[in-house]
Amino acid sequence: PKPPSHPSNPWTPTFTNGTCAVQADDYLTYGLVDTVDDCETMCTGVDGCVFFNTYHDNNAKDGSTQLTCALFSKCHDQKDADNCGGQTEPDGSINFITESAGYCKK
Repeated sequence: PKPPSHPSNPWTPTFTNGTCAVQADDYLTYGLVDTVDDCETMCTGVDGCVFFNTYHDNNAKDGSTQLTCALFSKCHDQKDADNCGGQTEPDGSINFITESAGYCKK
């Protein structure tokens, strides 16, 4: 028998493994998720979302391993990822961004 067919992935990576997060005027909302797939699902459920940026906001989430999932209404690439952290947290530590990746809906 034929294996089941899967629809092609509608998301195209625009950058991966960055050290900065996207900041842009078309920002919609954000949430904390466990996986990139969870962020994709979140974006699919938000009207107008065509791009999501996942990243670890280190020192800003009390040691959480969850990803920040930021949603946007336009696609972006590495040049729009200019939030590199540097904010002082309540405990005095400085946050920093790792594993930032962007995905645009085809």
